[in-house]
Amino acid sequence: MLSVISKNRRRERLTIQNTNFHYYHIATAAFTALMLSYGQDLPALGLGMGDWQAHGFASQAYTLSSNYNAYGHSTRSGSLDFTEIGVNVLGHIQPNLLIAAQGLYRNAGGSDREGLRLDFANLDYSFSLGKQATAGVRLGRVKNPFGLYNDTRDVVWTRPGVFMPQSVYFDSLALRQAMIASDGGILYNRFAVGDHALKTEFVVSNPLDNTGGAAEFLTGIPNARGELGGRPLFIGRMGYEWQEGRFRLLFSVVNLDRDFKSATPGVSSGNLKVLYPLASAQLNLEDWSFTGEYGRITAERRGFTPGGVTLENTSESFYVQAQYRFTQDWSALLRFDSFAANVNDRNGKRSAALTGLAKQRFFSHDLTTGLRWEFAPNWLILGEYHSIWGTGLVSTVDNPDLNQRSGPERWDLFSLMLSYRF
Repeated sequence: MLSVISKNRRRERLTIQNTNFHYYHIATAAFTALMLSYGQDLPALGLGMGDWQAHGFASQAYTLSSNYNAYGHSTRSGSLDFTEIGVNVLGHIQPNLLIAAQGLYRNAGGSDREGLRLDFANLDYSFSLGKQATAGVRLGRVKNPFGLYNDTRDVVWTRPGVFMPQSVYFDSLALRQAMIASDGGILYNRFAVGDHALKTEFVVSNPLDNTGGAAEFLTGIPNARGELGGRPLFIGRMGYEWQEGRFRLLFSVVNLDRDFKSATPGVSSGNLKVLYPLASAQLNLEDWSFTGEYGRITAERRGFTPGGVTLENTSESFYVQAQYRFTQDWSALLRFDSFAANVNDRNGKRSAALTGLAKQRFFSHDLTTGLRWEFAPNWLILGEYHSIWGTGLVSTVDNPDLNQRSGPERWDLFSLMLSYRF
């Protein structure tokens, strides 16, 4: 939840975010998000009733790229199509019952045009199991516990950079909303002894996979139109922490089994199964943080091709990153992020021969450097440069001719973001 944003210790401080519109639209979006999050209790919350807290943020980014568009039409004069504005509220309605909600306006070029949405809203009931353990249940639109960042990346202040590592979190493929939250419930517990703690979380929910580009990603069909339904989503995460996060080791898994009712001419309906395990590790020292995550997505698609042939594929995703804090206000980021659409064809040559697409459509390798400066209380500016090989994580909405042309394999992306929070 966003209450962690304002209280993190220096060693745990992480990083940064974006879009283009006039001040009138900004004010309108912020006010609507405020109403969405707070409903009719806004005046009472403003008076400081009980332990209720409100937090908000506004982030605007500029992106400039070579050869391929990213987060809008960024290849010539750059793009301002990356904006996030959010307001959230949380507080206890009973000693063990917490309510939290966030309204968000987000525009990120072709990767996210949903605009205003209810980002999350849930009730959280917790109870103690002796002196060393706690447990609880969270119900509503819950943030999916996955990896190190998924349930805290809604605001740039808690991200490692302007952009998340795309090989793991897939924002550029219009999957942000489907990945970050779902409608259902979470069972969780935490057991601590001295400096050591074990945490487990388990989700059963209805995925938000009928938004953005989720259908296209899951079915593997370009411009797929239709409706996904069927079995609930299962997510599990288990983690070990030492000294309240100085060292973290996590294992997460997503299990998805969905039926696709096609509305795409020439494409039959079918079923898809996805298994996404992810291993994560992080070490936070006084001045340094080191992070790595590795995952594989195994997808089984049935019924989408003539004769009902079952198609199976396993992709590979990983990144390693280092963050260095020069001072309390300045920090730097270095990251290598890698994605292969097929673990048995990492250079894309065989996939290119089978599909007729350029081989760089089947991989992406991203070397990122960045600087972060908190230049005033509650103000943040972030700069980030990406040297990228491959287009496996490039948005086809921002680049509608991407599959019809063979552009260069290597390209560059620069982003500058300004953010304010309260």
